[in-house]
Formats: sequence, structure tokens, C-alpha cells
Amino acid sequence: MSKKKRTLNASTLRTIFLILLLATAVGGAGLFTYTVGLLKGYAVEVSHKKADAAASTGNVRALVTTQKELEANKDVLEKVGLLKSSSQFPEFQVVDEIKAIASRNNIQIASFSYGATSNTGAAAAPGAATTPTTPTPVSTGGKTIALSVTFTSPSYLDFLQFTYDIEQHLPKMKIQGIDVSSSGASIAPLNVEMYIQ
Repeated sequence: MSKKKRTLNASTLRTIFLILLLATAVGGAGLFTYTVGLLKGYAVEVSHKKADAAASTGNVRALVTTQKELEANKDVLEKVGLLKSSSQFPEFQVVDEIKAIASRNNIQIASFSYGATSNTGAAAAPGAATTPTTPTPVSTGGKTIALSVTFTSPSYLDFLQFTYDIEQHLPKMKIQGIDVSSSGASIAPLNVEMYIQ
């Protein structure tokens, strides 16, 4: 049995190197394309995270600014909370508040009665004292509670201070009308409404 010798000649060797070179070039190009795609995806993800971080930083700054404004205006917010009565029983609170204001102004109160007011919130005619048959508090549209107050001959100046104090009071109260006789000797019952939540 004779052995055949295989010899590589220059032409065959050149062909093998050319094939290896082409395979390496194709593999390198494929690997380069794949790596570039990965880097682009990573760059997009990083840019999204950077944008999210910038937005979060902006939100945090806005929240810090809002918190500082709230702290600076804390007393205003507390006053806003006091504008309306939050009592579970505002019909008792309005009586207590009016009694306290009357006491500070040396005014004697003869009686209280819960006044009837319309649901539209229209003001009662000045001096028109309404006394329902049953002392039930009436709320105008769920926003105020009305009370009619009868006085025992207060002095004119004390009465003026009393009405001023009612209008400046918190929770907010308003007077529906005042009817004083021409001599100033008598004052018709005063209709007062207190704002409720």
C-alpha cells in the first residue's frame, strides 16, 4: 500500500488564508454591528434614565418649594381652616360664640331662636325676626346655620362693637340685617348666620 503525500502548494495556501481572512472579516463585522447595537441600546437607556433623573430632580425641587411656601403660609392656612365651623354640633357652637361676644361687649341677651332662611342664601329683610314654632336649626344649603338673637336694651356703642365683632369673628359669621328704632331705644332681633363645613 502506497501512501500518497499531500502537499500544500502556494495556490492552495493562498486560498485557505483568503477564506480565513474573509471569515474573520465577516465575523468581525458581525461582532462590531452587534456591539454597536448594544451600545446604542445602552445609550438610549442611559439618556432615558438621565431624563427621568432630571424630571425627578425638578419634581423634588418643586415639592421643596411648595413645602417652604406652605410652612411660610401656615398661619394663613390655619385661618382658612377656621373660617367655617367644623363642630359636630354647630347649632350649639353658634350660641356659645354669640354669648361670648355679647359678654365681652356688656350686652345682655334675652333669648335665642333658630331662624328660618331660604336655601338660596338670600338675606332676610332688615328687622324681620322669624321664630319657627320648634327651635330647630336651619341650614341654608348646608353652608350656614342661622340664629335669631333678641337683646335687652343694649347701649348703642356696645351694640355697634358687638356687630363689628360678629362680622370679624372666626368661624365666619354674618348679620342678615339690623333694625333699630329711630330713638335707638329698641333693637329688633338680630339674624346671624355662621358658616359651617
